[in-house]
Amino acid sequence: MKDASRLPYWPRAMSEDMAAAYAGGISVTTLRREVAEGRAPRPHHISGRRVVWFIEELDAWLDQIKGGNANKPSEVKQTPNSWAAAAAAATGKSRGQRRSPLR
Repeated sequence: MKDASRLPYWPRAMSEDMAAAYAGGISVTTLRREVAEGRAPRPHHISGRRVVWFIEELDAWLDQIKGGNANKPSEVKQTPNSWAAAAAAATGKSRGQRRSPLR
């Protein structure tokens, strides 16, 4: 999203690029990294391939950063999502497993 500052309001459920813009104008890549490292709230699948971030969870994450707790895991309730499952399936790993260095 190029110019999110012109929005009259922020919707309750945001697309990935809008969520990144809402979170201080960070890049989508940074948002994805923060989600992968467990610091940012995970997206929710609301129908089919539609993935959204809820404004309340983004607000809680930003408040946590403002409070100086940026390195602590998010207190927002995380729900399982298909991104983590797809990443695990693509790499042949399940959560918490590491690939052998001998491969």
